[in-house]
This record gives sequence, C-alpha cells and structure tokens, in this order.
Amino acid sequence: MKLTNRLLLMLAIFGLQGIWSCQEWGEMDPEAGNQVYPKLVLKGEYEFDPGSLDEVVLGSYESGQEPKIVSDEFKGKVVQLSGGYIQFINPLKNVSLQTGASLTMWVKTSEGNLNGAIFSFANEDDSEKLFFTPNGWLSYTSEDDSYEVNNPADVETDLLIADEWHYLAIIIKTNGYIIYVDGESKLEATIIDYDFSKIIEAFSNFSYLYLGYGSSTQPQPMWIDDLMIYRNVITEKEIAVPEVSNVAEPYEFPPRGTVGYYKLDNSFINSLNELQDGELVTVQTQATPSAYEEDPERGTVWHQQEGWTDHANGWAYTRFDNPLNGQAVEDGVSVSMWINPPTLNWWDQIFVLNDGTSKFWFNAIGYLGYNGTGGYFDCQNNNDENALEVGVWTFVTINITNGGFQVYYNGELKFDLENNAAYGGDLADFSNVVNMFTSSSDFYLGYETWWKAAPALVDDIFLITRPITEDEIKNLYADTNKSNGGVITSPAYLPNLYGTYTLDNTFENALNSSQSGEFITVEAQATPSGFEEDAERGIVWHQQEGWTGNENGWAYTRFDNPLKGKTVENDGISVSMWINPPTLNWWDQIFVLNDGTSKFWFNAIGYLGYNGTGGYFDCHNNNDENALEVGKWTLVSINITNSGFEVYYNGELKFDFENNAAYAGDITDFSNVVNMFTSSSDFYLGYETWWKAAPALVDDINICASPLTAEQAIALYNATKK
Repeated sequence: MKLTNRLLLMLAIFGLQGIWSCQEWGEMDPEAGNQVYPKLVLKGEYEFDPGSLDEVVLGSYESGQEPKIVSDEFKGKVVQLSGGYIQFINPLKNVSLQTGASLTMWVKTSEGNLNGAIFSFANEDDSEKLFFTPNGWLSYTSEDDSYEVNNPADVETDLLIADEWHYLAIIIKTNGYIIYVDGESKLEATIIDYDFSKIIEAFSNFSYLYLGYGSSTQPQPMWIDDLMIYRNVITEKEIAVPEVSNVAEPYEFPPRGTVGYYKLDNSFINSLNELQDGELVTVQTQATPSAYEEDPERGTVWHQQEGWTDHANGWAYTRFDNPLNGQAVEDGVSVSMWINPPTLNWWDQIFVLNDGTSKFWFNAIGYLGYNGTGGYFDCQNNNDENALEVGVWTFVTINITNGGFQVYYNGELKFDLENNAAYGGDLADFSNVVNMFTSSSDFYLGYETWWKAAPALVDDIFLITRPITEDEIKNLYADTNKSNGGVITSPAYLPNLYGTYTLDNTFENALNSSQSGEFITVEAQATPSGFEEDAERGIVWHQQEGWTGNENGWAYTRFDNPLKGKTVENDGISVSMWINPPTLNWWDQIFVLNDGTSKFWFNAIGYLGYNGTGGYFDCHNNNDENALEVGKWTLVSINITNSGFEVYYNGELKFDFENNAAYAGDITDFSNVVNMFTSSSDFYLGYETWWKAAPALVDDINICASPLTAEQAIALYNATKK
C-alpha cells in the first residue's frame, strides 16, 4: 500500500484544532491523583466537507483509490473510502478516560464487507491496535495481550444492512461494550473474563485514528460522515438518531459544476466560456450539409447529417473544445443534451469522445459504449429496448462515476450498469472512463468510433464536473424543455408559470396563443414605439417616452393578464422582465396594472408603488438608490405576497418591504395587491398611473402564480441572460 503524507507540522503540534469543526474540546486533564468527575466531552468532530482532506494523511491499498469527498443524496457531502484510508492524530491521545470512550458516525458499507475495518486506533509502528468492522468485529491486540468478539469467521451478525445509511454509536467501557445501530442496541456485553480497562488505557496511548484501515483485510467501499469521538460514555441524547437536514443540492441553473453549456443557437461557442468553441469538419463533401436549422419546437438547433466514408451524402462531424479537460471532478461527470433522431441508426454515433487511444460513445438506440484504457463495455449494443423515439425530442442525461453509469431520459432513469437490456464488457474500473472525460481535449458529434455519424438533431449540451442527482436531472429537464419554436414551457425557476411574453415581433403569450396584446396610440408618436433588433438580446420591444402633450406623443401597450382567475400558490405572485432604460425617468412607468380602481407600477428608478383597495405604498418614490443602470439590461423580478414584496435585480435581492431606501404607505394587507394580479383583465407597458410612459427597452416578461425563491431568482437570471 502507499501512504501520502500531507500532515503539517503545525497539525502535529496543535492537533486538529482549526481544521475540523470542533466544539466542547474540554478542559486540561488534572494532575494524577486528583479525583475527576467523569464528564462527557466531545474531543473530535469530523465533518467531511470539500477541502477537509487537504491537511491529513491519505493512504491507499494496491489498486485502490485515495479517499475523496463526494455528494450523497441522503447525507450531502461525505467521505468515500474505496480502497483508501485516512490517518488522523488520535483526539483521545493523553486524555483521561474515567468510564470509557465512545464514537458515533453515519456509515454506509458495501455488500460482503465483514472483515474490513471501519475505523481503528493504533500506536506509532502499528504493532498495537484496536479495530472495528461492519460485522461488529471488535479486535484489540498489543505486544502481550489480545481480545476479540464477533469475528466473521465465527459468526455473522448482520449488524449493518449493506448499501444503506446507518447511524452507528459505539461505547467501550471499562467492563464491556454496547453497539447501537439507528438508535437501537444491537450488540451488548458485560465482560468478566477480560480486563477492559487495558483497552481504555490504550485509547489514550495510541497515536493515530484511522478510517478504512486496521484489520488485515482491505475493506469494500464505504461512505462515512459526521464522525464524533467522545471522552467517557455517551448518553441517550448522542445515541438517538440525529435529524438529517435537507442535504439535496440547492437549486441552480445550470447545476453546480457545469463548465460547458453549448446552446447551439447558430454558434458552437460554450456560453460559459467564450474561449471554448467548436467547428464543423468535413471529411467528404456533404450533398446536404450538416447545419443549423429552425425547429418548430426548440427553435435553432444543430442538424447532424448521417455520414461515413463513401456515404452517398458524404461525411462531416463537429469537434468541440472539451470544457472538462483538466477539471477536478467529484466521483464522476455528467453529460446532458436534447436529441431528436430522424431515424434509428443502430451503429453510427451522436456523442463521442476519442482521444486517439480510447473511445466513448452514445447513439440513438441507447447504445452506450467504451473501448480503451482498462477494458471495454457495450451497453444496449444489440438491443433497441432503450432506443430514443424517432422524430421526438428526448433529454438524455448520462452520469459516469468511478463505479458505473446511469442514463436518464426526460428526467427518468432509463438504464444503468446494474439494470439494462443488453450488456457486455470486461471493464473493471470506470474511473478510466471518467479520466477520459477530464483528459480529452475534444468531444464530438458524429465522429469516429468504429462507426461514423448518425443522423440527429441536437440542442443544449451540458457538461458537468460531477454526477448530478435525480432531482437536478428532473429540474434540468424542466428548465430546458421547449415548445413554440424555443419557448421554455414550465421551468423549475418559474413556478406556476402562466404567462411568457417573448416580445419577438409579437405580443402573444407563448404559453397560451389565445392571450395577446395590442399597441394603443393615444397621441400620435413622432418616433413610434416598436420592435427592434438589440445587439445583446435580439428582438425586443422599445417603449418610447410619452404623455399627454409630450412632443413625441404617447402610446402604450395592453396585454391580456394570464393570472386573471388563477389560484396562487405560496400566498403570492411574481413578475419578471428584462429592462434597459435609455434614461432615468423618475415618475413615468414601465410595468403597470390598472383595473379602474387600483393601480400598481414599477419604473426605472426602482419605484414600486400601489394605490387602491386597502391603502397605498410608495417604495423608493423619491430616491434613486435602487435605480436601474442606464443603457444596461437588468433582469427585474418582483415578488408580491400577502405580507409584502421583494425585488431582485439580476438574481440578487435589491430591496424588499423590510429593507429599502425610501418607503411610505398605510397598506397593512398586501393580499389586496395579490388579488389585483388575479382579478385584473390586463397589464400594461407605459400606461396610466398618475403618470404615463417611461422610455424603456423590454424583453421576456414572465408572470407566475407563485413568488420566486432566492434560488429560483438567480436561476432565472442565469437561464435567460444573453
């Protein structure tokens, strides 16, 4: 086995203080001879967050992997031990243990892992040690003594169910031991034929604590979290199973770790890194070239034509800079893309990695394959059970981990290493596949495996430095599912979405073609409001400044209100839109509701106001601290709830009811404002409050019958910025 020493001298001097999250380290032990009340004291707490392995000693068995921090759907960040182990300074070293020592931890172990140690304590030269395995095998050896119980060679205890998380609590006392699993006593003994005080004394003499090391057997893969080491005997409080908080990845778009997002909107550029691009490479001239085209469902997409050497249509492929090249990953990678196969080509490829030595591919019949360093695998290589549907868009997500793979269609698991229609291979270590993703300079559409290019329409490719969770996959599917030529239908970042007004040469609600708008001229405009091409956002609506008697006249835009008659969720609504003010007009309006009785408005200085049923409020009505930036596009997201409001700029909270630069009002019940959104027939750009139309460029108005969370607000910004 190898040992990589990363332990700092300061760590040796000061122990683990400052590196691990610790509390109640206890007081200095008294001089010998003084009586000490056996107080329970937490001496070591180990929470395995990113970076927590940087300053400890890591080791691995032959052909094993060093421990790493990985994401787990139940426990969040945990340490994975897969043929590796960790050495810590023993937190009980030189500590007086009056009644014993105790440990608690969360642990998940693999099938058949009875002999490999979960943890151990040992002296400097490893000649004396105590270890504990998933069978409850407790073994102590010294130069002249030994004790053991629950050796798997004698008995199998079924202490821990494999592949499930368990909360383990272990008490070693001066007269025996108790082992709890998930709060229940499973193994307990009072020992009369062996002096357990020798083991207790050894705890304070041993120099090191190990995870994943100590017995003579290499453990099967294990996962550990929240390890606690106590002086003396723990109580019911510590034995009880602690509540596991919501550890799912916080909602993000794109998911955390996304380094590549190829939108394929008339460009091969990685939208997250403009330095990374792609190119169409023609091997044999195509009669019908691969090219961008307009899809009635998804808008602009890439159409890869079928081809191979001497094919009637020729052959071309697309090469992209691989954004995963050189990246550190968390136990694997993830690749997602939308695919629509015109036909089912059984052998030729859609997505490919080829580094000159190894090849990885996916094609339309669901054939996932690899051939190269470490061996090969063919999944669904001669079976169309998992084929994509011809002529239908499918969102394909592929997770590759060190232990295997998962393939999802439209957010649902379709097949994986253990469950598939047809599989062959000799690949023993899938880290070779992961390594290919992080070492290859390029990835391809339609390139060389043994075969060439399958016909496919492709859109929205994501490459991520970790396998994403099922919840994230479902959200990513929702966030990129499109209709009506590229309109997002029901993304997770727009809950209870009823209105999407793209303002791409139309006032129509893209989610409901029966709802639209109209441009109404009150006084003829010298320079009319109208749609125009914006260098950043494409087609947008340009509202001209105007009011009664203004030299340019006055016109406004009326829209059908998609929230009329709808039931709200979470006690509120949200309105989002991209706004670019040519100048700061202090009083005239951009967005307005006016039902003839009440009025609600927002303008470019960040003036949010309401006057009508129930009272009024003016927020920032005479203060430009929250003004939009002139000549810059800003995503403004407004939440109105029964108890107040929040306003986000570019996904960040700018002001709310409790925190604002200037506020006045007598309104006590904001449900009147919410009710206005669900009862008004119309909303407007540039209409009547007491004032009229402010100058503004406006794009992508989204209206939801639910307020946005902070996570959704930033995700909306990331998803719609251009």
